[in-house]
Amino acid sequence: MDSVLSKSSGEVAAVKRAQIIQRVLVDGWSPAQTAAVFAVPERRIARWVEDYRRRGMASLRDEVPGERVHQRWLHALTGAVSRCYAGLRRGFGLVEPAPCVVLRRTEDRPPDNRADLA
Repeated sequence: MDSVLSKSSGEVAAVKRAQIIQRVLVDGWSPAQTAAVFAVPERRIARWVEDYRRRGMASLRDEVPGERVHQRWLHALTGAVSRCYAGLRRGFGLVEPAPCVVLRRTEDRPPDNRADLA
């Protein structure tokens, strides 16, 4: 196959990314096989597949590379702050545990009277 990367910027077109993701998810190719055929790093293919699983078709739109790094960093920072805050709340006893729900057994259910309806 011809090289997937464009000669000018080294970017991969959205159509080619979709084809690569299809090979992995639908056709059952491994990321290593796909990387060898399309001449793209295996790590990049794995990242595209995970991004597609998370965001669907929106992951295929062309993005500014700098914006992508900024979004990842911000997302990681937000998650870390959220986990830290939740841990502090649990540590100081500010979060009450979820109430337990008692489930009925099937023997405790009243009999169905569907025969009477017929």
